[in-house]
Amino acid sequence: MSCSPEVHSENMVMTENRRQQDCPPAPDTPADQPPTGTKCDPIPTTKAPEPEVPKPCDVDCECPKTPGSNPTCIDDLITKYNNEIAAADSAKAFKADLDAVLAKAKAADQAYTRDKYTALVKAWVENDDRIADLIRRLVCGLPCWKCLIECYVCQVLDEMRVAEEYLWSDTAMPASVRNIYDVQYWYTRDVAAKDRQFQRIKAVLGAWDNPAATIDAANKANKTLIDAIGTSLGSENGKAAYDLFIKLVPLHLAIAPPSDSKWKTKIGKEYTTFCKCDVGKPDNCCGPDVGVLSFRQRLIGPQPYLVDPKDFFKLICCLVEQRYAPAKDALAKANAEASTLADRIKGYVTSAGRVAGGLAWADKVIRPAIPASIVCCDEKLPSDDPSQSSPKQSAM
Repeated sequence: MSCSPEVHSENMVMTENRRQQDCPPAPDTPADQPPTGTKCDPIPTTKAPEPEVPKPCDVDCECPKTPGSNPTCIDDLITKYNNEIAAADSAKAFKADLDAVLAKAKAADQAYTRDKYTALVKAWVENDDRIADLIRRLVCGLPCWKCLIECYVCQVLDEMRVAEEYLWSDTAMPASVRNIYDVQYWYTRDVAAKDRQFQRIKAVLGAWDNPAATIDAANKANKTLIDAIGTSLGSENGKAAYDLFIKLVPLHLAIAPPSDSKWKTKIGKEYTTFCKCDVGKPDNCCGPDVGVLSFRQRLIGPQPYLVDPKDFFKLICCLVEQRYAPAKDALAKANAEASTLADRIKGYVTSAGRVAGGLAWADKVIRPAIPASIVCCDEKLPSDDPSQSSPKQSAM
């Protein structure tokens, strides 16, 4: 028997009410919001291992000092002053960087007013309410949403994680070396790791050039995406899940007020913890994460968040003093040490390669250093030490 329109309408309301009851309630554990700054640990230092020093060949004779001159001392001085010149140039360039950072920070501080901050927080809270509702509706209509993300997104991200491990895993630096080229390899990896560290910090600092404009743009982009996802629910749930969990939620939480603020997200943490191997290595002692970001974080890039305007300069100063400057110094030091090692290698290559000159080289360098008249002392040559007595002449 067919239902009357009134009965049908009543059944729809009951069904919707029952679905709302079955759908996820407000989260017991909200998703993570940007942390507040804590005490910063120093950036770890590194020290290259040294190969075992080759032992000199034992000789039976008490030989005079090595004949000829050795220009190593001058080479060492040249290397020393080259490094000092490079350090001075680096300091000059860094001072210019700091001038630029300060100018941008002052301009950003002027634009990031209390009224602007209040309006940005209001827009973020409105988006947060709508995103929480979107999640409820999508999870009800697509119970396998998590498997969809893990199968179609997380596996691709994990391929990139594996590739990075092959390319530059920083957790397995050689602890010992056998020759100077092994040390050069160590420095090559060390410089590359420090450059990646510095570039991460530089990108985060750059994200705070104009937080008012950047957060405003993110809020507006998120609002547009919320509308689009709401329209696609039911007809394209797979695409809606991607847009919601990979694009919308990460950007929305990245710009959120910090965790110690009075504004708490209504998004449950379970909607942010998939892709279990894509975790990164956080370093957020100043608040913003300058550590190794997860791939999902890297997809949206570093973002400023809704820090109170009174704390803006405190955050910037912490980033510059505790992370940007030390990371730049560490990179400059690693480059200088790598350059010094390259000079050492050139010296060793030159020394070892002299034999290629054959007897012509030996006649020019070794033969002229041998005295024309040799005075023997039994089976020994006389000592170079003038404090010792004169050698006895061999019997005729």
